[in-house]
Amino acid sequence: MSGRGLRYTLGIVWCRVVPAWCFRYRCMEIVRLGKSSADGEPNDQKTADSYEARKVETAEELERVQRATLYNGASSQESSSHLNDAAGNEPAETAYAVFRTQATDRSSQSESESESSSQIVGGVWIAMQSFIERDLHLQIDLAEHQRWLFAARMMPEERSRGAYSVLLRKLLSAETTSDSTDERGADAGEVTQVWAAINPANHRSVRAHARYQITTAGRIHLIRIGPLAVAWQGRSSAECAVTICPKWTWHGTKSPIRMTVSSVTGLSDSTANSA
Repeated sequence: MSGRGLRYTLGIVWCRVVPAWCFRYRCMEIVRLGKSSADGEPNDQKTADSYEARKVETAEELERVQRATLYNGASSQESSSHLNDAAGNEPAETAYAVFRTQATDRSSQSESESESSSQIVGGVWIAMQSFIERDLHLQIDLAEHQRWLFAARMMPEERSRGAYSVLLRKLLSAETTSDSTDERGADAGEVTQVWAAINPANHRSVRAHARYQITTAGRIHLIRIGPLAVAWQGRSSAECAVTICPKWTWHGTKSPIRMTVSSVTGLSDSTANSA
């Protein structure tokens, strides 16, 4: 189980045995992530020296991130060109990768220094505009200033070594920076929000994201039985609201359940981000 918890491990086994078109259930904690108050250089300088993270820049790196995260970007997009939206503007998805910059204790003794310095050992994806959970017939609609974090994964031999923290710090620093000249934001000076769905049964994921969690919009539950998909809200938040419409569908591929997240407090993003 490797720190993930019994329920989550059994869920993984179930999903490998039972096809998605037959049955799926998931509970999601919808959380907003931001730069931690404890951010800066990692406490362990060895971790800082062993890993670096950045947005991927080439098609070759993108393919390597797909292999590391077990995510095929084309599977979540309607068009085969998953890197660009229908208007040919900015990418609808982008990826960040963490690289091992030097050999670690768990590295193969035969691995060359050049191979080690360029090895992608994990990654995470960011969606803009919308993201589709096809197995659940759920579409997450995003505002211009919102991003959706998903498909985060580290190679097994690199887990619990601080690499994911290096990756998450880099991503959140890049994606949540306020820029009054950035025309992509809803308003000048608005801080971009990074949201994610955390499975509360996945103890490792809960721990990994805890220090970066700014607020929660509550929990949602989704169940799919054949063509029928149903969603309902569990625990809710006083700061942010999750809207689900419709709450069920018989034709998820054409008319998925749609989810949005919005503020209900009237507090500015900059205030929430500094709290």
